[in-house]
Amino acid sequence: MIKTKFGRKGFKKMIITTTVLIGASTLLSLGISQVITAAELKNTNIVPTNYANYTLDSNQTEGVSLPKGYKHANYSVGDIDLEYYRNQTPTSKDMSKEEAAEIGAQVLWDIFDVNLEKQVIEMGYERASDSLPRSTWYGEAIINGKLSYYFSVDSVTGEVFSIGRGDRTLDEDVSVEFDAELDKNPQEFVTVVKELAEKYNVVHGSVKLVDYNGQGYSNNDPTISFDITGENGEIALMTLSRYDKELLGISYSASYKPFLEYSEQENRKLQERIKDLEKSAPQTDENEESILKVIDLD
Repeated sequence: MIKTKFGRKGFKKMIITTTVLIGASTLLSLGISQVITAAELKNTNIVPTNYANYTLDSNQTEGVSLPKGYKHANYSVGDIDLEYYRNQTPTSKDMSKEEAAEIGAQVLWDIFDVNLEKQVIEMGYERASDSLPRSTWYGEAIINGKLSYYFSVDSVTGEVFSIGRGDRTLDEDVSVEFDAELDKNPQEFVTVVKELAEKYNVVHGSVKLVDYNGQGYSNNDPTISFDITGENGEIALMTLSRYDKELLGISYSASYKPFLEYSEQENRKLQERIKDLEKSAPQTDENEESILKVIDLD
């Protein structure tokens, strides 16, 4: 049985790093996921922001167009009080945290119908990293004193990277155990996910495939995730609650695709390392257990 859970620092990475990656479509195993998560949260390599391979196409305009019916709420913008963010400073090319917060507010209203009137959005800046070569503004919507939603956007273009619910806790006792039957047949969720992906234009066009990715949980809320592939080649990750099929989060192609590419690179490096260890491992007698335990990453 495989399962994971989320922590406060990881809300912004919930969709990517804490979902159990067991679907064949991701080409990832639990082992490599853990390696990447550790690298992201503890020892992230900072790289120069690179937009060369991530130019916006006609379906991805810079920033976010004003959603129909949206009205700017009277919310306040503050800073996330974590050393991680205090140590990173925006450049002259980056939009202000207020501009980024407004993009997040619009998307939260459009997808989750969130009213931020007299609430707080706390912002944190993140420089580009190996898994995402574009700098980011990450925001947390604090509603009535509680971390309720999160989002992240490109700090230069305003393109939305991810969005989701924050500290959602169910009022009743719900099992978060891995559901083996659902693992064999997740079709009831596939239909819901496809409808939501098309409704919110998650891959900026028609949906080609919806592939089951894996299960996990956040607090006492059991989750299930799917890879959404568009006809245009975009790939996004969507997470729903196994309890009530509520949408919990979306990681858009702009951040999810480079993460997958980075993960595959790390996977290949790990496999090569294992092969090297196998070659250098001392020979053992037939009755002795080999010191090296080979990990199956396929």
